[in-house]
Amino acid sequence: MAHRFEKFGVALAGVAMLMGAGTALAGERGKFVGHAVLNSTKFTEYKAMEGHPMKSAMSGELDGLIFHNGGGAALDRMLDRAHYHVVWMGDGGGGGYCLKTFTTKEGHKLFARCDSKASTTGSTGIVTLLGGTGPFSGIKGKGKFNFVGVTPVVNWDDIEWEWETP
Repeated sequence: MAHRFEKFGVALAGVAMLMGAGTALAGERGKFVGHAVLNSTKFTEYKAMEGHPMKSAMSGELDGLIFHNGGGAALDRMLDRAHYHVVWMGDGGGGGYCLKTFTTKEGHKLFARCDSKASTTGSTGIVTLLGGTGPFSGIKGKGKFNFVGVTPVVNWDDIEWEWETP
């Protein structure tokens, strides 16, 4: 009988440890570093009237995966191989912004916004964390990204940010 209670105690401790994995502690801080592969799934260009200095406005969507390259916290590791979706808008003057959503294997979402400037290979800019669901609820942070167009359809994104939980 005592042996059964011992097994139950070990199993209960194991479940408690698993439940704690991937949860953030209040006031926890970290730095995420990642590399993503993105596929361009939608692109629309709207031409301005002839002679307009901005020339056009564009929008599109990207879909892919992000890979964890650095950062030791459980929240950082949760983003390894997370689904990465981007909705972006840009103008003919080289400016733009985007809405980024990262969805973990467990279904938790992290939301971010980017503000970008065109570069010779794609765009660079600032990424701002806006919160999320589950362990990402209330998270705030800021960092940078370097987006590169490899082909008209295939892209990669090197991204990093520092974060803090409430």
